[in-house]
Amino acid sequence: MNLRQDPVASLSALSSVLDLANGLEGEKSLLTGLFALELALEGGLSRADARSAFYVGLLRHLGCTAYAAEESRLGNDVHLRRNLLRGDAGRPQHVVRSVLDANSSLPRRAAGLARLLTSSRRLRSEWFAEACGAARLLASGLGLDARVLQGLDEVYERWDGAGGPRLLGGTDLLEVGRVAQAAHVAVVFFVGSGVAVAQEALALQAGTTLDPAWAKRALAAIASLQTLSEARIEAAEACLLEVPPTLDAAALATTFGDFADLQSPFTRGHSRRVAEACACAAPRLGLDAAEQATLQLAAYLHDLGHVTLPTGLWLQPDWSPSDRETSRAHAHATEQLLTATPMLRDAARLAGAHHERLDGGGYPRGLAPAGLSRAARLLAVADVWVALQEERPHRPARAVALAKQVLEVEVKAGRLDADCVAVLAGTKELRRAPEPGPTSALTPREVDVLRLLAGGATNKEIAGKLGVSDRTVQHHTIHIYEKLGVSTRAGASLVAARAGIV
Repeated sequence: MNLRQDPVASLSALSSVLDLANGLEGEKSLLTGLFALELALEGGLSRADARSAFYVGLLRHLGCTAYAAEESRLGNDVHLRRNLLRGDAGRPQHVVRSVLDANSSLPRRAAGLARLLTSSRRLRSEWFAEACGAARLLASGLGLDARVLQGLDEVYERWDGAGGPRLLGGTDLLEVGRVAQAAHVAVVFFVGSGVAVAQEALALQAGTTLDPAWAKRALAAIASLQTLSEARIEAAEACLLEVPPTLDAAALATTFGDFADLQSPFTRGHSRRVAEACACAAPRLGLDAAEQATLQLAAYLHDLGHVTLPTGLWLQPDWSPSDRETSRAHAHATEQLLTATPMLRDAARLAGAHHERLDGGGYPRGLAPAGLSRAARLLAVADVWVALQEERPHRPARAVALAKQVLEVEVKAGRLDADCVAVLAGTKELRRAPEPGPTSALTPREVDVLRLLAGGATNKEIAGKLGVSDRTVQHHTIHIYEKLGVSTRAGASLVAARAGIV
């Protein structure tokens, strides 16, 4: 299935990464959006509302990485999210079963269950808030209207008021969101188990999770999911293209780069820093304007494939040979996702090559020097250069002088390009000056707290590092959230990354 016109085509194609991050089949999000659009039109909503329902359905999972690190403490977070989606997450027994099934051994199941039982209420409320807040902020960069943003802010609310984060219910919920919710339940069960199971799920969740009126409409129309005719796709496309999102390739790349970086507290802001490093070095290395533009897209998106793998992998301080081999799949996944996205296709192979090395020992292709462009060599160096100066689970952030030494060793070993290393290592400052905006109102101490918050530190850890009390950190955090207009750690991290603070 495809919607052929940009930017709708590109946003629709890239939504597959949201499915993969949730352990779902590709195009589930697109099918949800299309079904929501059709339900809205058949139910008498305006074409504008139908478009909004499409985008709420399409981007429902856009905030799923915001709480991934915490979810990974319960088990394989990709499997956990998939399990939770295939049932009523409001039923405690389903949540328990989902956690058990997200762990591959008895000790891990016991550990995951223990963590759930000791903190389930906190986890549930934080999950709703982090995921919804991140989805809204990320979507704000995609040129979508206010109804879409509100709908994404309510994707975990329920008709019966037992969802979150604001415990809204009934007709207090935006109608396009209620349509998209019914479409989501229909599609996730249809894709996983077929029409009969999807019908049962809609009937069971009507009046609890779902608006009963829209659940009834979805129930009546669900057989249409079995075949998507060319005429139906063309009709949906015509509706969407009446008012397409004001979206360009750079906005798409930065949004989904931020989405990937949110997965781990160690990588928040990473892709933006890599892009900044490439932007500084590319002109000095002779790349023309077109090459620089493509390189920027690749830099923002080089780690998009990270989200297709369990977050726990990226949080482990030690990797087994099997873990290392598994991690390599992210580069190929990045290339595949971008190849399918019209606006980003030209950057696909470059983004997927960021772990290639001049000695042929890189991945995924093990390319020789002749197969690596100057842009590919620069991206590889920039990724290493930036990562060295960031904290990782197995080591602290390295000072600039030590990072330079590591790059020099890589050059001598024949793995990294000497010219690219010389240019990048000669830059004075990796982090750009903060841009004007909400962060301008922060005090220097609040900036320090924000950087530690974005890095995943607890209030107690922040207090210890800054030599202040836990209560002082709490007060700083409240003021930071108020000044940035956010209510969650992920939201603050996103605003900080966009401003160049992290």
